Amino acid sequence: MANFKLSGPFRTALPFLAALWLFSSAAKAEPEVSAGAITLSLPEVFHLVETRNYTVLAGEEGVKSSEQVVRQSRAALLPQISAQAYQGRSRSLSDQGGARLQPSLGNTFTAGFVANLSIIDAKTIAAFKQAKLEASAARFEQQATIQDACALAAQHFFAYNRSLSSMRVTVESMELDKVLLDKATERRKANVATELDVTRAQAALAKDRQNYLVQKTSVEQARITLLQSVGLDLASGVTLAQSEPSAPDLSTVPHWLVVLEERPEYKAAKELLQRNKVAERAAGWQRFPSLSATGSYGHASWLPGDGDGGNEWAVGISASVPLYEGGRIDAEKTQARALIRQEEHLIKEISDNVHAGYNIAVEAINHRWEEISLAQESVRLAELELQYARERFEAGVNDNSDVVTAQVALATAKDSLVDAQYRYHLARIDLARVLGQVQSRLSK
Repeated sequence: MANFKLSGPFRTALPFLAALWLFSSAAKAEPEVSAGAITLSLPEVFHLVETRNYTVLAGEEGVKSSEQVVRQSRAALLPQISAQAYQGRSRSLSDQGGARLQPSLGNTFTAGFVANLSIIDAKTIAAFKQAKLEASAARFEQQATIQDACALAAQHFFAYNRSLSSMRVTVESMELDKVLLDKATERRKANVATELDVTRAQAALAKDRQNYLVQKTSVEQARITLLQSVGLDLASGVTLAQSEPSAPDLSTVPHWLVVLEERPEYKAAKELLQRNKVAERAAGWQRFPSLSATGSYGHASWLPGDGDGGNEWAVGISASVPLYEGGRIDAEKTQARALIRQEEHLIKEISDNVHAGYNIAVEAINHRWEEISLAQESVRLAELELQYARERFEAGVNDNSDVVTAQVALATAKDSLVDAQYRYHLARIDLARVLGQVQSRLSK
């Protein structure tokens, strides 16, 4: 096999080219966030929510803050060592055997290390345990925040799609109105149709044009709301990438009790319940003695570097027992018990909400899917009705009133189909949120 060696310039440029390739690959993985047109799929929406949504980002900072509280409380259990230096000058009066007290001046210089260690301090230990439980609860609450933000962004995604679909239905209806108006005008010129037929077609077209203007505003509002929920430039144009809705698969849906145990809100509430129980125990622990050790080592002299003086050190252990604290400990225990009962009520509320939401979501998603089939059948029948009405009008059997009515019925049926699909997607979002699986279930 031949051996190839890169020359100096190529070898120097290789790292730069590799970095450029990696940068371009990473740029392709992210949807465009400038003012240009972008294409969004649901997985991309969820990715943007996790990385750009302000509520999610604020929650991440809250988690980081709670983790630093854990570090702070743990630091109180570790030795505290500090370096100290002191230079003082004093004037005092002393009895030198005369009639009056004589002043004397003095200098003092000390430098060294001082260490303190809490050996037994129930309150400090409890604070560390509580901080860890609070940080764990904060992480679970952040997971719930991400789920809520993703579910809301998915709603905006499908709301924008519904607005676009409704506007397309109106555009199609306008095209049918224009064709009908042209035919009515031609037939009027041939004295086959009446002026009423022309006016009726003009009125239908004017109404659809009015609806079109209303829907343009709705589309713009939905677009801005979607972009805002994912943290993109509000001037961006949006194209949605999605597939046709598929039938629901409930075979993989676990029992609601299993769902409850996996819900991040439920886990966070249980962590906070444990935190409050630790607080109750810690209030009683304060009646026990606390024990700490101190020590110092350094140099003392008159002035720094004067050659006099010498080393000095000290060690000690202190213990304290509260004898009377004005009822503070009992108040803390009563407060902790109230917080425990409060958290127990919240846990029960979360359980009831999950159970009710689970039953509603499972029941609703099947009905919403059946609605789509019925709406599709309504569209098919409305198309047939329009075809028959056109044939009668062109054959001169009837005026165009039946055609106008059939076109309105067809537009209504198509709107109903759009709404049925939207409601089905909302049911999917509700079920995914109840299961705590918004990203995984809606990305399929």
